[in-house]
Amino acid sequence: MVQRGNFHLFSIDNSAPGTRNLKYEFDMTSVDGIQFHFSGHKVVDSSVALGPWRFWTAASTLYVTISHATGDRAIVGRGMMHIRPSDFLSEIFTLKPSGRNFLAKVQSTANFMSFFVRQSASLFLAPFVYQQYPVVAYRGYMNDTSPDNTITIEASDGVQTLLHVFEPRNPNIKTKNLFMIPGASVDEQIFSLKTIQVNAVNYFTRAGYRVFVTVHRICLLEVAKNNWTTFDSRLDIRACLQWVRGNYGKEKIYCISHCMGAVAFSCGLLDGTIPSEWIKGISTSQVLCHPIWATLNMAKVLAGPIPFDKLYSMFGGSWFSCKSSTEDSYFQQFVNQLLRFYPDNRAEICNNTSCHRCSLIFGRYVPILIPL
Repeated sequence: MVQRGNFHLFSIDNSAPGTRNLKYEFDMTSVDGIQFHFSGHKVVDSSVALGPWRFWTAASTLYVTISHATGDRAIVGRGMMHIRPSDFLSEIFTLKPSGRNFLAKVQSTANFMSFFVRQSASLFLAPFVYQQYPVVAYRGYMNDTSPDNTITIEASDGVQTLLHVFEPRNPNIKTKNLFMIPGASVDEQIFSLKTIQVNAVNYFTRAGYRVFVTVHRICLLEVAKNNWTTFDSRLDIRACLQWVRGNYGKEKIYCISHCMGAVAFSCGLLDGTIPSEWIKGISTSQVLCHPIWATLNMAKVLAGPIPFDKLYSMFGGSWFSCKSSTEDSYFQQFVNQLLRFYPDNRAEICNNTSCHRCSLIFGRYVPILIPL
């Protein structure tokens, strides 16, 4: 017998964008008088977009956890419950509207149905609903990892970039130096992320490392708008390493490189701009000196008579921003509309304009297995 319960219809699931949950919470008593607690939820996400059967499967699958209602509340069972269309239809006819009179009952029914239809449509028609624009919503960072020092670095061609220094946090460990190179269109925060409890910079500074993070010319800097290439960034990396050697000794330094920063680093090593005798070792993520492009990325270059970047420059100029707003030009708004249909994993369909723009420019990560 079910006793006292709550039902939450299409509550927001913050663990994944564009996801809603249907939650069931109630106590119940078994035939032998034992009290249990029933906790169930359904997950409806963007993977159901334009897929009637997918929508029905998600909306009719309940993930259940049953525990003791009193005492240690130990879990006694987990499983999935499914409802058949015929059972769902009979369930609908058991619903009764609330209200003091006929009009109030009609209104409560209409309110419920309109809410249900709106929420369902926003998921089922995900590619066509209102677009979302990025907003600054500062609510206090979990881990504000700020650099202890920031140095302006000038490369051999006169371009100025930044070098952030994070001092070690463990005086009981001998200090070692570590040099980190982020990818394109980001800055040092890719390693010192403020929204997690322990980021990479925290880890290494607590392990006794003095961490140097370069923000080179294709990173999140105004100078990036001056048509620099990944190859050019090797000059910034060399200048940073030169500064570290001049101020902290000429010992070899271990390097961690990421994405296009790793490509710039490898270019400098391969053409001799960055002397290999300066480097103690390298850990790299995503790529180093030999990018392997996904099929969709290659299509942007090879599909049609004009490569994508050339086509874009005819109308949008030489700069493509990952940010967007309702005040953008008509052309940029047109691009946002086209990107609604950018091919992507069904479970990751969303309506965030910045998400679409990032997917277009940076593409998707493709794991490659290399036999040894």
